[in-house]
Amino acid sequence: MSKKFLISIIVILVLVVGVFYFVKNSENSSNTNEELTKVSVALDWIPYAMHSGLFVAKKRGYFADEGIEIDIHAPADASTILQTVAQGRDDFGLNYQPDVLLARSEGVPVVSVAAMTQGPLYAIMVLDESDIARPRDLKDKKVGHAGVPLERLLLDTVFKNDGLANGINDVEFTNVGYDALTGLLAGQIDGASSYYTNQPVIAEVQEGIKLRTFKVSDYGVPSYYELVVVTNEDMIRDNPALVERFLRAVSRGYEEAAENPQEAIQLMAQSNPELDINVANQEILLEAPLWFADNGVFGWQEESRWISFTEWMNERGLLSNPVDARQAFTNSFVESLQ
Repeated sequence: MSKKFLISIIVILVLVVGVFYFVKNSENSSNTNEELTKVSVALDWIPYAMHSGLFVAKKRGYFADEGIEIDIHAPADASTILQTVAQGRDDFGLNYQPDVLLARSEGVPVVSVAAMTQGPLYAIMVLDESDIARPRDLKDKKVGHAGVPLERLLLDTVFKNDGLANGINDVEFTNVGYDALTGLLAGQIDGASSYYTNQPVIAEVQEGIKLRTFKVSDYGVPSYYELVVVTNEDMIRDNPALVERFLRAVSRGYEEAAENPQEAIQLMAQSNPELDINVANQEILLEAPLWFADNGVFGWQEESRWISFTEWMNERGLLSNPVDARQAFTNSFVESLQ
């Protein structure tokens, strides 16, 4: 056999093997795509820095690693998130611990499977240049709110604990919807409810105006989880493996976002070109430390916090029916990731 002929045979074999593996890998890739489970998650609002970990997980392929084809979307109506999750129209959603308790008191079968923040974000904001140094200085002044029932209870507690005997009745409580910042900057109101990680940042970055904030947690409101990840009872019972896979991807996304916050915002902006990167870069610095519990675990929830806040809401007449706080959340999936 000539050397030239032998080389030709070797070349042909290499080409055949190469074509075989190319076809095989293409088939595997196709099969993998076909096997991805479609999962939808409804955000609590339009995308902002708090959601960065979700978009990091999507961009980095962490959901795909778990066999998930993820759909992350803002809700058409934020007030319906728990309903769409309960009915299975969304597999997961971001919502608030107080709202989960309110929903369960009305028989809506939603459950928190992870805490997105380890404390309240709710606060009262006022202009820094004003003479309002603390909540009680808002006596007889206009205080804007979004019209959510819980706000009255939160702010009533704050005002009473800061010395206003009649609480919320000692201020002019004005429903301004979700555009409180505009009214505050225009001088139409003197103070307003807010997330201290959001609207005060927008005011300073976009308008160059500094705001002062009073966190409700500093004035006697028991600690609660502002933002939680929810699903429904059927999902937990019938498809626990999917819940675990979803949360594993989410956890990886938030761990990376916390380590590289500015890079996380850049990744998020690729899917959300309307995102104000300057605002988001400041927001994430305030929010990232809130993503992890004292034990260093993303998503962890304390039973005592669920029980105490449920009792607090119930004692103040906010829950229409009794709620078993232990049934409103679970740590089982977060624990399984450790």
